Amino acid sequence: MGQETSTGKLVMGLSAGRGNNNNNTISVVFGEKMENSETMTEGMDAQTFEKRFYCTKEQFAKISTFASERSASTVSASSTTTTYIFCHESGAKQMKAMKDLKAMKIVNSGEVDDKCVLLSRVGINRKEKAPFKTQNEPYQQRETVQIGQVALPIGNAVGEPIIGTLDGYEQSEEFAKEIFGAENVTVVRSGELRGNGPLLLADLSARLVDNMYDVKFQDLYVFQGDSQQGYTKRLNLAQTLVRVAENFSSSANRDISVLSVICKTVPIVGEQTLSQPTDRERRKGYDMSKGIAPSPIDINTVDSLLANPK
Repeated sequence: MGQETSTGKLVMGLSAGRGNNNNNTISVVFGEKMENSETMTEGMDAQTFEKRFYCTKEQFAKISTFASERSASTVSASSTTTTYIFCHESGAKQMKAMKDLKAMKIVNSGEVDDKCVLLSRVGINRKEKAPFKTQNEPYQQRETVQIGQVALPIGNAVGEPIIGTLDGYEQSEEFAKEIFGAENVTVVRSGELRGNGPLLLADLSARLVDNMYDVKFQDLYVFQGDSQQGYTKRLNLAQTLVRVAENFSSSANRDISVLSVICKTVPIVGEQTLSQPTDRERRKGYDMSKGIAPSPIDINTVDSLLANPK
């Protein structure tokens, strides 16, 4: 679930391109099919597609429709483990996805327990402290007001405020452990999300700052539990989510934080960056405007980080 988000699209592509390992089935998508899966890839040649999605069009189409065909009856006799990856970038949507999954009653309906890799957020245990208090403010949808050629959401409030991001993720964690069992859930916490990977380079809405993030911050830091603050590059987060799903049973850590930039908030001064950007030599040769982007973080590096979190 969450396949319509930037992180979800990257997770889908990386997972589809890898195929199945051992006897496990990795299910990235669950329930409804991604709404814009056809328009997103329309007119894209095979080479460009593979560059942006890390898989072929055929692999992508297969994984984007696989889970929509699943039901309690089709998995009741299954002897393989299905690992579900939930990667909504909104706490409210992540919570709704878990509620929907619980209502469908298809998890653990086979002969073996299913697994869950759940994207969450750092700061859940520190919601009353800066900067997490601001991040957790409920979102209020507003009417759009047309100013020239631009429509701005500055009108009257529409509906009730949406639950805060951190509150939504916290409830998602509780639902996941109830549905799958705590021993079958790995929580992967990100910081505030940045970067797009090569996936969205052709989109007019792609932000230059986000695309440059992929070049400037290529490293990854993994910590146990919820104790850090910072930002996470979507591409390396997606690689980590897929890798955790592929090697679920080999990891003893069921709650990790994954950051590309480590920060801290100092009273009066504000946010300070503690980690260093990628050195200039490793940043040479990339041109995001031409689609020349860094690859996802190496799998072996991810394995090492997951085995030895700080």
